[in-house]
Amino acid sequence: MQKEKLYFINGLPALYHYLKQQGMEPEGRKRIQDFLVTSFNRDIDAKTTRFLEIPGGLKPADMEYFRLYWELMQLYINGLFYSTVVLSGVLSERICYDILSHQKIAIQDKALSEEQIMYLYKMNLFDIIQMLGKWSLIKEDTRKEMIEINNRRNSYVHPSKTGTLDIQKDAKEMIERISKILENEFEVKLMA
Repeated sequence: MQKEKLYFINGLPALYHYLKQQGMEPEGRKRIQDFLVTSFNRDIDAKTTRFLEIPGGLKPADMEYFRLYWELMQLYINGLFYSTVVLSGVLSERICYDILSHQKIAIQDKALSEEQIMYLYKMNLFDIIQMLGKWSLIKEDTRKEMIEINNRRNSYVHPSKTGTLDIQKDAKEMIERISKILENEFEVKLMA
């Protein structure tokens, strides 16, 4: 017996282009906007709850990691949990590169060139995390959090048949772990 196939049909772009060809572009745009507003509002209470779950604090926004951090928060708020877990791994790696790029690394009192530092970026992520820890460029708590994030990300990207995954719980955990890393390494402490 043949398995039934499922298809996704995204007809709104086609409708928009048809209306545009008919000289009705504003109507097409309005239909798309209505669809987007309706789909966003459909689970607004859950989005509000997730928004309130995100740890607060001041984070430097002038580093490369911040663009990914902002996207990560948006993914989580919007309930895109698989993407939240996977982007957490990417963000953890980006934080490693940001830490490396702001260091003056030397071997036998000779500073590494930018080209030599670029070779460090080609290392396995686990090895980079371990190296940053051994060189005391990250705190031990940060090293542990990064390893856990990498392991959890891998469990989603390279799934095995053993164990169960709870995507919403794991996504929330990744937000908490990333927040802890940023607090450990970058967060501005406010004086009372």
